[in-house]
Amino acid sequence: MPEPETSTITAIEPQVKRPDRVSVFVAGEFVMGMHAEVAIAAGLRVGQPISVSELQALARAEELRHARESALRLLGYRGRSRKEIQQRLHQQGYDPDLVEETLELLSRSGLINDSEFSQSWVRARTGGRPMGRTRIAAELRQKGVEKEVIQTALQPIDPDVELDLALKVGRQKVEQLRGEDVRTARRKLSAALMRRGFAWDISAKVLDIVLTDGD
Repeated sequence: MPEPETSTITAIEPQVKRPDRVSVFVAGEFVMGMHAEVAIAAGLRVGQPISVSELQALARAEELRHARESALRLLGYRGRSRKEIQQRLHQQGYDPDLVEETLELLSRSGLINDSEFSQSWVRARTGGRPMGRTRIAAELRQKGVEKEVIQTALQPIDPDVELDLALKVGRQKVEQLRGEDVRTARRKLSAALMRRGFAWDISAKVLDIVLTDGD
């Protein structure tokens, strides 16, 4: 089988408007632009022989870098699950194999970690506006987190903790229901607790406590 046809790199020039990128010329003609870190990592130099397959590998390395940067921008706004990043990169048109390679790179570096993400999500959702286990679990499932990871993240929310969270919600809500008859207040408070994802037995205890506190 014949060797791939090769040519020679004749120039590597910084781009005027984007000095972090370079333009690569082969046999006197522009063939591609790439981030300087890709060129450095590949060890490109003027006078170097280069084949078509090597140019294709460089193009893929540049696309991989670009996908990684896109993922890092998403993570810069807030933590995200592996599935969320995967979906966004697919939406941006990246090749599925390249998306998986990007996810593996980010996972190995610890930038994507569904366990840590889930624990952070639980802390946030039990903070100022508390949610129950059911709703938190549903949100994490929607984000593509595996069942076992969700169960581990939810362990700190035992029944006593969930009751305390639900009581916080109930006491805030009951203040808004002053003047309502007991039946109406009970119905509205029950609906509010269920929307927040608290289990029925927890909600029932809260109803009994907060609706008798003012008696």
